[in-house]
Amino acid sequence: MTSIMERIAEAETRADAILEEANRAARELVAKARTEADETIAAEAEQARRNTAEMLLQAQTDGEAIAAEVTQKARTETERQITAAERHVPEAIAYLMERIEATV
Repeated sequence: MTSIMERIAEAETRADAILEEANRAARELVAKARTEADETIAAEAEQARRNTAEMLLQAQTDGEAIAAEVTQKARTETERQITAAERHVPEAIAYLMERIEATV
């Protein structure tokens, strides 16, 4: 027969083994969770980089379209002003000729 002391010693040994196994399992779970978290962070960072690159390209495309529109509007307005000015050239020449003739 085993004595109570032997049973207690066996129970303590089993308890120590259970605690050791639980600690090992906890360490493995923590390590796995860290690895998964690192992988998730890396994947999200890569996705953010791709999204940023896409948004930058879209902003560049939009900016070029706006610049082309502004340039076209400026060109149209410039041409309108040139046409208007050209209509007044004969008047300006006549005026200048009058001034020249008046001073001679």
